[in-house]
Amino acid sequence: MCSIEDTFPDLLMSEDFFRGLMSMLSNHPTATLLVNCGVNVDAVSHLIDQSCKHIHGHRSGHLLLLREHLLRDHTVSDDEGVIVAARRRSEWTLSAEDWQREHMGEDVQLSGSMDVATAQTTQVVRLEKFLSLKDIEMIHAVAKAELDSIGETTDGALEAHTDSWKVLYLQNNNTFQLKLPALRKRIFDMVREVDKSQNWCLFDNVDHVNIRVVEYHQMDKFGELSDPKHYDLNSLLTVDVMLSEDNAFEGGDLLTLEADGTLKKHKFKQGDALVFVSHKYHCVSRVQSGRRNVMVLEFWYGPERQCSHRCERFGREICRRDPAQNDYTQQHSYYNNHLKECSASSAPLPFRLGSISKCDGDCYETLQLLWEPCGSTDTETSSEYREQVKNTDLSDPFACFGDSDSDSDSS
Repeated sequence: MCSIEDTFPDLLMSEDFFRGLMSMLSNHPTATLLVNCGVNVDAVSHLIDQSCKHIHGHRSGHLLLLREHLLRDHTVSDDEGVIVAARRRSEWTLSAEDWQREHMGEDVQLSGSMDVATAQTTQVVRLEKFLSLKDIEMIHAVAKAELDSIGETTDGALEAHTDSWKVLYLQNNNTFQLKLPALRKRIFDMVREVDKSQNWCLFDNVDHVNIRVVEYHQMDKFGELSDPKHYDLNSLLTVDVMLSEDNAFEGGDLLTLEADGTLKKHKFKQGDALVFVSHKYHCVSRVQSGRRNVMVLEFWYGPERQCSHRCERFGREICRRDPAQNDYTQQHSYYNNHLKECSASSAPLPFRLGSISKCDGDCYETLQLLWEPCGSTDTETSSEYREQVKNTDLSDPFACFGDSDSDSDSS
């Protein structure tokens, strides 16, 4: 049931109406009632809860509140985007993995990333003086050579987020691996060791892990990453390495939003490496003066990208800007054998369920759902995708609330 207004229709705000709905549910033990209640959360929840209790003289339903948030929507009130859900069976089971398998197929390739809610409980690991001055000089030299060749062989590898913040993609055309192979291996080994020591086990849960992106950041005065809930979607672990001298800039602090709601400032000196779970919220305060140079690497479950951007093409998706994409799909039989089949049979959804966490402060069981964007947006395939969606019967988006075939309460 959905209301197109902010408030639930007064005509339907009655015990008889909701008792009738719950009575229908009692004849279908695996059915689920979903009510988009607008701002009338408490009133609708109370009516549904009472109806659950009165059917057949006992509680024959279980109520759950689902608070929905979008990846970039952090300013909504507590009563916006709330769905009241009720079903007869007394147990709810839901995970992001269940949702993705239900709506993207049993063979869907999962990112292996840590759940967003869990990631907030992890800590940032600092490795002091991980890079020597010689290492830093080599990185600067490689970046300078790439910048000098912009417009010739690395067209598009430099991206300006703002006038004060520019990013050079050093994985472009395999530059980082070809020119700094020893440093690449040392960083890879270090990240694996940190993952193991922190018991994150993110590298253990996937068949292979590769470098997704190598970013050379240049932030001048007024540069910042202001979103306190920014995180590196679909990546496993992120490494930030400070290249600037200690007194080269003011401001530009790396901050993480902790589980208790506080912003934590992290000590970050020249040569230091900060390693953290990619789905942990992080931001950078405004640079007050000087220039802040940092190298950022993200690791993910997917091909080692050589494209001139931070690639969003995850798993079996083809990135037309990656010169090594064809080589990768040919080397990995799973990708090669299933890519065409999956592209033809799957209706691409522009969103997915990214995280589920419990909320405090409600008298009913409450889950917070975080929806993330996903899917291909290539213009050359968009018309084909729209046709797939039009001709596809999409299943109930909440069908993954438990296995209906396993429900033994059919009386």
